[in-house]
Amino acid sequence: MKKRALALLLFPYLWSCSPKDPSVDNGNDSDSLTTEVKDPIKKMEPIGFNEDSAYYFIERQVKFGPRVPGSASHGKAGLWLVSVLKSYCDTVYEQKGTVVNFKNQNIPFNNIIGSFNPQSKDRIMLSAHWDTRPQADEDKLNPGAPADGANDGASGVGVLLEIARQLSMNRPGLGIDLVLFDAEDGGDRRGSSESWCLGSQYWSKTPHVPNYRAKFGILLDMVGAKDATFPMELHSLDFARDYVYFVWQTAQSLGYGKYFINDKGGMITDDHYYINTILGVRTLDIIQYNAGTASGFGDF
Repeated sequence: MKKRALALLLFPYLWSCSPKDPSVDNGNDSDSLTTEVKDPIKKMEPIGFNEDSAYYFIERQVKFGPRVPGSASHGKAGLWLVSVLKSYCDTVYEQKGTVVNFKNQNIPFNNIIGSFNPQSKDRIMLSAHWDTRPQADEDKLNPGAPADGANDGASGVGVLLEIARQLSMNRPGLGIDLVLFDAEDGGDRRGSSESWCLGSQYWSKTPHVPNYRAKFGILLDMVGAKDATFPMELHSLDFARDYVYFVWQTAQSLGYGKYFINDKGGMITDDHYYINTILGVRTLDIIQYNAGTASGFGDF
């Protein structure tokens, strides 16, 4: 994806107008609803975004090695993520525990949350996962080795860390939570979808603060590949349709329509699914999806 397009991920909390439904095309299937965002956020001026800084944060994560929960590289990366967020955010929470994976193994996890204006009730949530896949299934040479996760994990986190850096210099007027989920990517490819997203399932049941609420949320997953395209993910349309339209229309109005396309994407059980179905915070997923590939996803 073009580097400048990463800056679009800052804009959803800057708007105060209502979206109109684009023509969402997927073959002969299209939508014709007109929706409005309820209780819009107060308009703010756009803040900056340095794409080189975001890519630096991605590179730093990859240098730790695969961030598989329980590994030494995972532990070192987690310490670094906490330190970076502490340097930018007002408050940083660590939500540590163990979850049981599909192999009936107990694995450690650490959801890391950086918050701005934690006392504010007017909040939005931006999230990504920071762990990596225990085996690189799509690697033709060594599919049993753990994945480096430059795109699948590190790219979304890199964007959020750059957002945190920018917000530390341009203080927001509302509460913003940057949630880095753990234990997302260790699921069974041929089994239950609930074997994935273990960290976000835990957080959705027991958030980092009691009775947590946000007006809406955005999940970033696999957002760093060159010339990546982002169709509208189907669960996102089900749960947060008006905010999907907001994001895509804003992207297109800024000249990034070749990346944020009006096609419908896949129905992906990503972290946002559990945030929607368990916690009830309306959350959309910005994720690279290519229907013509074997997995449906792009570069990892």
